[in-house]
Amino acid sequence: MMMKKKMKQLLSLTLAFVTAFALVGCKGMSKETANVSKEGADSTSSTEIAADSPYAEKGYDLSKRENIVMYVLGDEPADMQTVVEQANAKYFEPNLNTTVEIKFLNWSDYTTKYLLLLSGGEQVDLIYTAAWCYYNEEAAKGAFWELTDEFLKENMPYTYEQQPKESWDQISIDGKIYAVPKAKATFTAYNITAVRQDLIDKYGLTVPNSWDNYQKYLEELVQLKSETGVVPLNTNANREQLLTTFLQTKGIQNVAEGYDWMYYNNGKEDAPDASDIFYYYGSDLNLEYCKKMAEFASKGFWSADAINDTTDAQAYFENGTSGSFVWNTSVFQAGKNLESANIGTYAVYDLTSEALRSRASYATDAIAITTKSKNQQRAALVLDYMKSDVNLNRLLLGGIEGTHYELTEGGTRVTLDKSKDYGWNNWAWALNREDEPEEDGLDERQVEISKITMAHEYRPEVAGFTFDPKKVETEYTVIKSIIDEYKQSFALGIYGDNTENEFASFQKKLRDAGIDKVTDEFKKQYEGYLLRTGLK
Repeated sequence: MMMKKKMKQLLSLTLAFVTAFALVGCKGMSKETANVSKEGADSTSSTEIAADSPYAEKGYDLSKRENIVMYVLGDEPADMQTVVEQANAKYFEPNLNTTVEIKFLNWSDYTTKYLLLLSGGEQVDLIYTAAWCYYNEEAAKGAFWELTDEFLKENMPYTYEQQPKESWDQISIDGKIYAVPKAKATFTAYNITAVRQDLIDKYGLTVPNSWDNYQKYLEELVQLKSETGVVPLNTNANREQLLTTFLQTKGIQNVAEGYDWMYYNNGKEDAPDASDIFYYYGSDLNLEYCKKMAEFASKGFWSADAINDTTDAQAYFENGTSGSFVWNTSVFQAGKNLESANIGTYAVYDLTSEALRSRASYATDAIAITTKSKNQQRAALVLDYMKSDVNLNRLLLGGIEGTHYELTEGGTRVTLDKSKDYGWNNWAWALNREDEPEEDGLDERQVEISKITMAHEYRPEVAGFTFDPKKVETEYTVIKSIIDEYKQSFALGIYGDNTENEFASFQKKLRDAGIDKVTDEFKKQYEGYLLRTGLK
């Protein structure tokens, strides 16, 4: 035994010497790879990873125990720490010599905390990002580590091979990648509506199967509020619930994920002429929406104090105090939670059932490695492991098999009682894989909506276009701040009869900030995209 132990120590020392010599000799390394590798080479402790680790014998220096901190959005599940403990014990510690912490930014305050987190001194190695969640802005500021082809091949080898090629194109900014997108494209950019079926049945309410009928349903709930205690649409400043559906009624398509330049698709997949593209905020369409929201507010569809409310709108539907919840397919989970609490029953309607809809860009959900991380290589390996290992991936997405869910012989998943403490895919959207197991015995309500969605899927030719605001960053930053100043007030109808006057002030501020200049730059890049892709 002593002989074996000494031999093992000798081999370890020899391997360490060879590794250090190889690192010194790699004069052809890129600067960023050299920096990352050097950090690992400075480690002095000696802890071996498991021999069957997917990262064993691949040249990584994993001798030093590291702690990687990842931030995601949402409300932390009750069993989150139990799941993380198992992920560390079974996967990260033995196979990467790493512990992982997953921390949450709540929906109610992520817009302020997110930016402070990246600019402050707190440890952040990995962070959720998206086209709608500061990806372009923070990449432009240098907050996210550039993921070169070389870096991805070396430090995320499995993800590099498994990731759909088009996903890299969709997440790129001017040909550069700053985050790893999800590997499954879904219809998350299309909104549907959950309503209270028990109230419809009890009071003979209008079936909200269209935009117009939905408004009638809300009006009827207003009349019943004193009896039911239910707010027709218990919304607030956290979610702009009605904008997407309003745009669906108009046949609107976004040109680039995460930006607000749009066009009327006219029922076609064809890429529009640049002259047909307009910026939504400050447009006639935007004014029409603002006036409609002011009308809804005056009718009492939501609380007059909604602007100050921080409770998530989904929670209101789940606890029975909201008559509807308008969002993507997450409305089904909200409905199930309502029913499992024995508060009421739900139905889901597509208010624009004839509208074309496209799958959301892969850039809708992603994870970035921060430039302020002290170990980008280890952070990359952690993310690679989360995305590429099926068992670890399912642990993070759905919790502990046999506790929160179980798989059937057919490979579908069944949720168990403890799923209320760790629902499937409540936060790990950026880790989604194409082979994610479908829910067993899918609710017939969800099946019907899925049929409508698939029947009206289309693939707009603009799907691969991305915008780089770098040349107009100063103007665009001011424009975004102006929009943030007004957006939620317009969405909640705060200005009432004075909406048009406030909107005129809003328009003027956008013009003065340089919206025309930014739009010209957007269209210039779009024209280049059309030429590169042969669409013009």
